[in-house]
Order: sequence, then C-alpha cells, then structure tokens
Amino acid sequence: MVATARNRGRPPAGDEDDLRTRAIELLQRHGYRNVTMGRIAVELGVSVRTLHRYFPAKSDIVWGGIEGALDALRRMLADADDDLPPLEAIAAAIVSVFAQDADAFAVGRARMRLIATEPELETTRPETYRQWHDETVAFFARRLGLPNDDVVPQAAGAALQSAIMAGLAWWAVQDDDSLAPGYAVARALRGLGSVARGESPERPT
Repeated sequence: MVATARNRGRPPAGDEDDLRTRAIELLQRHGYRNVTMGRIAVELGVSVRTLHRYFPAKSDIVWGGIEGALDALRRMLADADDDLPPLEAIAAAIVSVFAQDADAFAVGRARMRLIATEPELETTRPETYRQWHDETVAFFARRLGLPNDDVVPQAAGAALQSAIMAGLAWWAVQDDDSLAPGYAVARALRGLGSVARGESPERPT
C-alpha cells in the first residue's frame, strides 16, 4: 500500500498534544522514575516505536511543547514598553506569555510538579530552555547598553530565570485550582524587583 502524507513522518500535532497530556498524567500518577517508555506505550495504546516518533526520550514528554512560548516571548520583548525599567518591562512581557499559554492548568501543574521534583529532568533541559534564557539576557543587554556577555545582563537573566522557575514550582504545589501560573510568575518577578529596591514585597491577596 502506498503511504499517504498522514502515514509518513511525524504524527499530527493534535495527536501529539493528546498523547503528551495523557502521558504526563501517567507520569504524575505513578512517578517519573517508575514508568518506562514501554509502560507508557501500553497505557496509551500505541506501540513503543510510535511513541518514540512523538517523543525520542521520556524527558521530551515533559519538556516538549514549549517552543511556542519562546516565539511568544520574542514577540513580547520586541514590543516591550521602553518607558518601563528593564526588569518591569521584561516581567510584563513574560507574564503576557504565560497568560497566552493554552496548556490546560491541570496538565501544566502536573508538568511543573515533575520538573520541580525530578532531578533527572533538571539535567535534560532542552535547547529551547537555554534560548529562553538567552533572549532575556539579550533584552537586558540592549536596555542597559552592555554586551550580551557582560556579567550584569548575564546575572540579571539568571536571576530572572530562577524567579520564573520558583514561581512555577510554587504554583504547581498549590491546591487552589483558580490560581493561574501567570499570577505566580508575576508575583515572583514583582517580589524580585521589590527585593532589589530594598522594599517589602506585596502580600498575597
């Protein structure tokens, strides 16, 4: 039988999103280290070969799907308000990215819980994650009139990245389903700015 375009190559994105959602729920339920790719394939009703076509490694299940957020970040930083201080401008851009994220809250929370609690995932961060950091460093460098490799934008980018991850990790363990990830990220970044200015951070409402 002659293969059609749908039969060849990488499976459709919609199918990939559905499999990722179900696989993340499985990993969250049974523990990342306790579930093999073989078990995931059985639970999802696909062959191991098909599963690897979607996700070459188990870590790709968790880390995958964040490429769109990087594109959104670039657009937001390009349109950032030049009248705002650098940290406030970049914080506003990042919060807007999270507000646009279509990832379902339940799945996003499960994803972040895995990232926050599994050391193995920390060592398998994808290239997209590094590019996100590089974009924030480049933004700080432009606004401060410094080269990208200067210690100041490098330090600012590292602090920003850590604050974002801390905000998401905090959000992931909250029991309040009404809390959006953007709220947690916004509060973390505003708190970072308050500390830098020697001010008391805002209290949660």
